[in-house]
Amino acid sequence: MAEGGTTKSTDLVDALTKVVTLISLALAAFATWKALPADAEIKHLQAETQRLDLALKQADADLRNLESSRKLTLELYQEVRQVIQKKDKDPREEDAVRVLVESLADDPFRWKLLRVIAIGAQDSYVKESAAATSRFYEEEAVVQTRPGQVASATAAPETAQAPGGFGSYNVDLFFCQKKKASSEPLARAALELKEKGASGRWRVRELPDSINQQPGYGVWNSEVRFTPPDERPVANWLAQAFAAKGVKLGLHETSYPTPGYVSVFICQ
Repeated sequence: MAEGGTTKSTDLVDALTKVVTLISLALAAFATWKALPADAEIKHLQAETQRLDLALKQADADLRNLESSRKLTLELYQEVRQVIQKKDKDPREEDAVRVLVESLADDPFRWKLLRVIAIGAQDSYVKESAAATSRFYEEEAVVQTRPGQVASATAAPETAQAPGGFGSYNVDLFFCQKKKASSEPLARAALELKEKGASGRWRVRELPDSINQQPGYGVWNSEVRFTPPDERPVANWLAQAFAAKGVKLGLHETSYPTPGYVSVFICQ
């Protein structure tokens, strides 16, 4: 009897152990299930906190850059004022401050300070150079097209000859300052290529020597610059139209996006 009682007690303990284990597993599963939303919310809050922290750091960096830019602009203004107000003006100082403004200032302060130099400088070369670059940067500020002026990328080059085919494109016709006598007439004559009823802005602009010497320019031959693939049809059409006028344009692809805008450089 004692042995039978011990066996029953062992079985009862085993059964109770299994029940307790099952209950523990059930409670653990329930706790895990309840904790899942909280864990997801914690991860979401952590991600949001990290995003806000990055945004604050970026805002702080932007503010520092803005303050640095303002400080630099003020210093350049003081330099320009000091040089222009001198009674015994030195052409080298005038040209040096012109180059500093071209290289370091941001628009619109750049072209405004250059205009001041063009008016106040005594040296004729400095006056002409400052006036040319001031005009260039002022005009460059309106290069970006207005919304809705991007032409269809799927249009064939032949359709460009129809009114409105590429009429929404803005086209700048540059002539090189170094070859102004021969290039400017060609650029102005090219305005006749603009289609009747076209809504795009076509302008004749001078490319000053000092600008042409900067990285990204270096134009020594006639060419049309465009961003592929959308602007390739209008670039091809312009090249064909200029060829009919006796001007051979090279096709120069750029990676800088200027939607609905192409630039033609005539340097010959």
